Amino acid sequence: MTPVTSEQIDAILPCLERFEADGFVAGEWKGGPGQFPWFQFADVVNEFYQALYRQNWVSPEFDWTEWQESAVQFVDEPSIIDTADAQTIRKLFTTHVRKDRFCEGHLADMFENGHVVLLLRRLKTIRTEIEGV
Repeated sequence: MTPVTSEQIDAILPCLERFEADGFVAGEWKGGPGQFPWFQFADVVNEFYQALYRQNWVSPEFDWTEWQESAVQFVDEPSIIDTADAQTIRKLFTTHVRKDRFCEGHLADMFENGHVVLLLRRLKTIRTEIEGV
């Protein structure tokens, strides 16, 4: 995969504050009798989702299906996110977004359990390190 740039990080970091806001909800489940339920994301999550694709955070170069077990470690042991580099975070975003296409609600779960916020916080730290602040 190509290296992650500071511009890519800057494109998604503004979402962090919105995701950390009191009362933030990623969306809601929809569906009625005789319908298969689906998760409708809140506008801010849709914007984030689109930015992930637009900024190449969801990489077609990466075989996320082969990496799912590694991704689970970051969900089950959130403290290891503190050592993740930007490329690993890209792998995680790719895995979660692509998996959501096959397992409705997966990405919503990653918001609900705080995983997406932890990834963005780590990116914020990485971005600060890039600036040398």
